[in-house]
Amino acid sequence: MNHKIELFDFQQEVLIDPARFKVMASGRRVGKSYLAAVAAYQHCLEQSNRRALIIGPTVSMIRESIWTTLKSLVHPDHINGYPREIDLEIRFINGSKITLKGFDRPDSLRGISPSPTFIVLDEFAYIKQTAFTEVILPMTSDPQRRASVFVISTPKGITNDFYKLWVKGQEDKTGLWKSWQFTAEDVRPDMKEEIELARVTMDEKSFNQEYCATFNNTGDAVFYNFNRNIHVTDNLLPIEPGEPIHISIDFNVKIMASTVWCHRGNQLHAMDEFYGNADTYQLIRSIKGRYKNRDIICYPDASGRAMKTSASTGTTDFSILRDAGFKVLARSKQPPLVDSVNAVNALLKDAKGNTRLYFNKQKTPRTIASIETTTWKEGFTSGMDNAIIDKSKGVEHYSDGIRYICEFLYPIGKHKPQIIRDRSWSF
Repeated sequence: MNHKIELFDFQQEVLIDPARFKVMASGRRVGKSYLAAVAAYQHCLEQSNRRALIIGPTVSMIRESIWTTLKSLVHPDHINGYPREIDLEIRFINGSKITLKGFDRPDSLRGISPSPTFIVLDEFAYIKQTAFTEVILPMTSDPQRRASVFVISTPKGITNDFYKLWVKGQEDKTGLWKSWQFTAEDVRPDMKEEIELARVTMDEKSFNQEYCATFNNTGDAVFYNFNRNIHVTDNLLPIEPGEPIHISIDFNVKIMASTVWCHRGNQLHAMDEFYGNADTYQLIRSIKGRYKNRDIICYPDASGRAMKTSASTGTTDFSILRDAGFKVLARSKQPPLVDSVNAVNALLKDAKGNTRLYFNKQKTPRTIASIETTTWKEGFTSGMDNAIIDKSKGVEHYSDGIRYICEFLYPIGKHKPQIIRDRSWSF
């Protein structure tokens, strides 16, 4: 750029990152809208005939949050004519242009020509569900334009598309996606007085969401004690040679969601996961391929003792696991749902504040997403005898497995769990 624009270090970090899809969660007044304007401006100046779109929940919101900032940011020598107030558009002398739009006028977002080369989605947590897949992704499909996307928002729970995109940025290992989470307290020390005023005037949940960029669980969260900042870590010791491998398994054809655990003292550490195996046989091959010459202890769904697979008559998932040399530990019948949920929540945080359940950030992304997003079915909530987990979104497979292993090893109010005795063990 030909004139100086100052950015905080965290803004510069996001701006220069090469990822094509960037997702930034940040608190209020951190400077995310300013960064969005800078990113669009820089994009248009780098090459001629580029087109940047900045899209907000509504036209009025995007006008209020970014239009004035953008006009004050752009150097007059770069503009072709004057900013177009009615169209909310700035055209540059190199043929590039920035246009502001809102999702409240969806017809204006379809059939844009030429296709955009850069798209900013402002306050995306407040934009309708499926907007990204139905409207934004088609805009990026032009192979000649290859639009990049910058998604920014203050969080609004964990059941919307913004959270899903943020998690994708955390999980991606290809460099195509990347996400960040910035709190006002961490990146804006100049806002200390304002932050402290907000802290004493707002309720804790609202403050954490608005200023700390926290993805708060909803009131329907099954595992309400889970906190990504506490339970997800890069600091777990790697699996040691000869250390037993514990695996929770949810039998579900073509999914076979399985989490690998280390049982260390009175703690459970989620270290790895398997997904997408067609059946129990294929899962066994995957486990043996990754963990050779190990003691494997499985904690499956108790129904697996009677569940027939595609194998010959009389063969069950339990017998297949045992025949492979794995130990099988499970209840003789399924414990009450609320009991197994309470066992997990107690390991996440007991009444004394102790945490005994941790997850490897890099190796267990699906397991983490599952425990974080599993909710109760509407009208069937925690504490009721007829409590039911919502299975309509298909996110519960790994969290089901977590319930099996936690309830078996640390049952609530029971001294010793009843098990199906594995024939490979001596008693």
